[in-house]
Amino acid sequence: MGKIIVLIAYLVYGLFCFRFLLQVFLWYRAARQQALSNVGSGNISLGMFIAAALDVIFFRRLFSTNKLLWAASWTFHLSFLIVFLRHLRYVLNPVPDVIIFMQPAGVVAGYVLPCSLFLILIMRMVGNGDRYVSYYNFFLIGVLLMLSLTGLLMRIYFQADLIDVKDFITGILVFKPDVLPDSLMFVIHFLLALLLIAFIPFHLFAAPIVSMEARKREEGLGMVLHEK
Repeated sequence: MGKIIVLIAYLVYGLFCFRFLLQVFLWYRAARQQALSNVGSGNISLGMFIAAALDVIFFRRLFSTNKLLWAASWTFHLSFLIVFLRHLRYVLNPVPDVIIFMQPAGVVAGYVLPCSLFLILIMRMVGNGDRYVSYYNFFLIGVLLMLSLTGLLMRIYFQADLIDVKDFITGILVFKPDVLPDSLMFVIHFLLALLLIAFIPFHLFAAPIVSMEARKREEGLGMVLHEK
């Protein structure tokens, strides 16, 4: 069982690297094509950079359309980030003081995360204005919800040996796999994490670039429309 899970982990990591390199190539090709365009090809101003950063960090476009969904989405992203940083204690040795310091916040975020995901899921299902949401989005929300719930169950009821968990995860990262922890809930949680990594949408990483290009195009079109 342990060897099969390790093999799955390496296959997922390999797929992730392949998809990432492919996406980098697509980003590079799109940037080359954008450089040949006359619209929005000017230099990036400080105001444009700040506006794009605010768009990405605070989801300003979503805020203008659906404030409740904005609150749930922003809460989800913030809690997910804190939970992710808290989990770095399983892969870093020694663990930085900042990660140790934020452990209590990570515990709180672990309870907030599934609540925000459940709210997002309900709003996506009943919202008349969100019919454009694809099954892929529902799939990702479902995986994230199950991942967060299994994490809570493992913390409250089905505790795994943290030393065994860290040895197993760090062993995979350094290509020296250790024994699989004797915890079914950890196995489920770990497989869900691998499923998320395998299907993670890479356009999220390009969000700052896309927002910046959108701001450049808006400014470029504005200059064209106002030319005399």
